[in-house]
Amino acid sequence: MKFLTLIFLLATPAFAWQAVSHEEGIAQRIEGEKISGGAEAGDNVYILIEPKQVLPQLDPGPEIAYRNIILNYGDSYICGPLREIKVTVDGELLRETDPIEGTLHDWHIFNKGFLTTHYGEVLSFESIAQADGSDLASQLLNAKKRIVFERKIDNCGDDGVFVFKISR
Repeated sequence: MKFLTLIFLLATPAFAWQAVSHEEGIAQRIEGEKISGGAEAGDNVYILIEPKQVLPQLDPGPEIAYRNIILNYGDSYICGPLREIKVTVDGELLRETDPIEGTLHDWHIFNKGFLTTHYGEVLSFESIAQADGSDLASQLLNAKKRIVFERKIDNCGDDGVFVFKISR
């Protein structure tokens, strides 16, 4: 199976991040493809990183901002409200820090949602902006070669590996 995945990775075309108009400003989008797994996928697999949103402040202090990350892969099944996604950028696993316990997890929790402006099912993740660029949105935008999203098997028995090769 690892050999087949390697063959697919080598044959996957490379794309660049594209600036696209968004109601809040300019978003960034990159095309990709599903290379393995049981998840139904449409022809339009992409990651969209929406413009930074700043939350209103109730008290003085540093601003809190986030960017919404959307993974669209065209699967229309409804099997629970969340999906676990393992994210790898340029061969490095990006781990999620639990905000309460501070422990590291291999899987990021993405919310499911149907949006009228996107084809099929999308998964979204709110990436809280970090000054040092360690937030997920910044790390995706700074990828040099490849982004891999691995969707953990869900309660419908579907999983998937989605590859986004970067051309620079």
